[in-house]
Amino acid sequence: MRYVRLVIAAGVGTLLLTGCADGAREDVGSGSGGGGSAVREVVTEADIVLPVSAYIFTPEQQALVDTARFTLASDCMKRFGFDWPVKKREPVKVVNRRYGVVGEKVAAEYGYHVIPSAGDAEHAEGAVSSGAEFPPEAYMIYGGKGGTARSYQGKDIPERGCLGEAGRKLGLDKVQDPTKGKVGLLSIDFSSFGKAQETSEFKKAQDGWVACMKKSGYQYTAFLQPAAKYASQGNSASPQEKVAAKVDVKCKQETKLSTVLLRMETQIQNDYIEQNAIGFAEIKKDRSAVIKAANEALAN
Repeated sequence: MRYVRLVIAAGVGTLLLTGCADGAREDVGSGSGGGGSAVREVVTEADIVLPVSAYIFTPEQQALVDTARFTLASDCMKRFGFDWPVKKREPVKVVNRRYGVVGEKVAAEYGYHVIPSAGDAEHAEGAVSSGAEFPPEAYMIYGGKGGTARSYQGKDIPERGCLGEAGRKLGLDKVQDPTKGKVGLLSIDFSSFGKAQETSEFKKAQDGWVACMKKSGYQYTAFLQPAAKYASQGNSASPQEKVAAKVDVKCKQETKLSTVLLRMETQIQNDYIEQNAIGFAEIKKDRSAVIKAANEALAN
C-alpha cells in the first residue's frame, strides 16, 4: 500500500526523491520563512527538495515498511494453513516532475514523458510473487475483502484481514489515519504549490519564462502548459517534444523560475510547519515508530 505517494496530472506530486543532486550547488535566496528559506539553485529534478519531505517515507523506508507489512501478513496466513510467499520490496524512485521538466538530460532523453520506474509494477498490493494459486478464501483472509465470513476453520479472521493485522502491528494506523497521525497536515505539500504561484516573485519569473518561450516560437501563458500538451502524446517523446522540452529548460534556467518557485514553497512550508510544530513532531514520531517496528519485524 502507498501512504502519501501521490502523483497529480499536471506534474505536481509528493516528493519521492529526497536525496540531493551530485555535487554541491550554491544556495540562492533568503527570506523570513520559518526555519530559514535558503534553497539550492534548481538545475536538475533532484534539486527540488521541500521541508515537508522530512515527514514522508523515503523510497527506501517505504520499501522497508512494505516488506515488513507483507512479511507479517504472510506469518498471519500461516495460522490459517496457507504458505503465502513474500517478495522483498525494492525502493521505487521516480524523477520529480513537480515543476515540469527542469533538467537538460531529462528533457533531451524523455521530453515531458514520465521516466519508467523499474519497481512500480511489483507493488501491486497482495500480489503473490511465486505465482501460487489459492482458493478465494485465502485472498479474503489476506486482505479482508471479497467475503463476509468472520472466521475460517474455527479461527477468527483479523479486522481487515491479515494485511490489516500487519498494519496495526507496525503502527500504520497512526500514519494513515488523519485523526491519529495528523496526516491532514501533510496537505501543505500540495497547497504550497498553488500558494507559491500567487506570489509576485513567481509571477515575475513566469512572465520572463513566457517571454523567453515566445522568442523560440512557443505560445504559452503558464509554465506547466507544455507538459500538459505533450505528456499524453504517444508512449514516448517525439523529436519535436524533446526540442520543446529543451527550450523550456533553457528558459527556466535563464529566468530561475524553478528556483524561485522552490524558494517560495520552502518559505510557505517552513512557516506552516513552525505554526503546527506539535502536529509535525507527532508525525515524525509516529513515522519513526513504524520504521523501528518494521526493522524489528524483519529481524525476527
